[in-house]
Amino acid sequence: MQNNLKRILWVGSMVLFLSLLGFFGGWVTGETRASATETNITDDSYDSLRPLIQSLALIRANYVDEAKTKQKDLVYGAIKGMVTTLDPYSQFMEPQSFKDMKQDTQGSFGGLGIEIAVKDNQLTIVTPIDGTPAQKAGVQPGDQIIKIDGKSTEGISIMDAVHKMRGVPGTRCVITVRRNGSEDWIDFPIIRDIIKIRSIRSELLDGQIGYLRITEFMEQTGDDFDKALKSLEAKNIKGLSLDLRNNPGGLLNMAAQIAEYFVPQGKLLVYTEGRNQAHNMRFISTARHSFDAGPLAVLVNQGSASASEIVAGAIQDWGLGVIVGERTFGKGSVQTIIPMNDGSAIRLTTARYLTPKGQIIHGNGIKPDLSVETFKPNDFTVHLIREKRLEEFVHDYLKVHAKGEEPVEKPTENVKVSEESWEKLKPKTQDEKLSDAFTQWMRDNRHDIVKADYNQDQPYLLARIREEIALRLNGMEASRKVQVENDPQVQRAKDAIAITQRFGKTDK
Repeated sequence: MQNNLKRILWVGSMVLFLSLLGFFGGWVTGETRASATETNITDDSYDSLRPLIQSLALIRANYVDEAKTKQKDLVYGAIKGMVTTLDPYSQFMEPQSFKDMKQDTQGSFGGLGIEIAVKDNQLTIVTPIDGTPAQKAGVQPGDQIIKIDGKSTEGISIMDAVHKMRGVPGTRCVITVRRNGSEDWIDFPIIRDIIKIRSIRSELLDGQIGYLRITEFMEQTGDDFDKALKSLEAKNIKGLSLDLRNNPGGLLNMAAQIAEYFVPQGKLLVYTEGRNQAHNMRFISTARHSFDAGPLAVLVNQGSASASEIVAGAIQDWGLGVIVGERTFGKGSVQTIIPMNDGSAIRLTTARYLTPKGQIIHGNGIKPDLSVETFKPNDFTVHLIREKRLEEFVHDYLKVHAKGEEPVEKPTENVKVSEESWEKLKPKTQDEKLSDAFTQWMRDNRHDIVKADYNQDQPYLLARIREEIALRLNGMEASRKVQVENDPQVQRAKDAIAITQRFGKTDK
């Protein structure tokens, strides 16, 4: 890896952990940090500033409400106006906002647990963070935030949205979203909480497939990934599913370090093109690590952005694994944080990322080799989740079934019966028993059931119920294992690995 990699770059998706992990997306610090004093001001620049200075003087001398004419407030307002004409990712941060941003990137914070971006001029949820209040409430990647606590988000700045959704843990914030372009809006009352991020999770699937999920590229991600991968390899895995879904990005050097496990020495990982030569960089694999424990599948979706797109793009371009899921978010620009002398800062787009073979990530994303859409629950299911019906059912269910689901009865052997009798006598499956228990509970508690909608989403609902049972009986890790085992995209990734194991290729 070239010395460029020593530079710490945030390449997350303008992702603001709602609650938020501050500003992601190309944060450049250390030896590459720009300085406002480096800018060349020409005589023409001063001439162009005359109308601005004249406007400032006129406003301060004549505006009716003198309290609104403080010089610093007006100057900051003018800078914000300039920056907002550029793109959704460039921003001006006043001193307190800049201070908050730096504090927020330390991995533990209070809020909702979602990441947001501006997409198509609309405040949009990139992804909810695993295990957070927002994820439990049922918000989804791609949801457009129409209101925050009843107030429209039209024209709202990212910074204002951040401050509105932040708050004391235990307090409530209501976000109103529009989903899939529908004119119907959904209210999500969410209780703020302390958000802690664990960037690596791992599982062993079917006794032979390794599963590694990277939720975000943070400072500890490289070490955690190395430990998790070695642990899986010690179990003699026959393939690996690398899950980058709902990963908004993070530190470029960590993303490159992960990519080096798969990309051979000397091959290009990613490169940048900017207006200034200083922003043109090439990142080459040093192949300090090597993964050779079988085929690789990489899971992505529309919540995969920036640094996660860089990893997926490098693996795809060099034909090192199959990309499974949905087209990614398409955030491939670099933002540089430029501190100002008064403690404020400008976050400025300075370059764009390209994959090894020249694919422009920004606005395009990474197209999967195997397309598998994320499950979209219907309105009835969304209502059940929002009203916490599944949690209520599990609470009552475990009063009767203290150890969870009971095993299915085995049919008596060597007993001959007619087909008609067998249909009446055969034992119910686990799904049938759990479904019957849930629908009976709904009726007993006088909750409406939309039968067609329930039948349509039954597999998803039963999986969510089992996740909740596992959570209450054995904790969050057990619940996540159930979630992974019932995930259709993970299943497709396992299929791709199995095909590659057998034939050396996947059916694209």
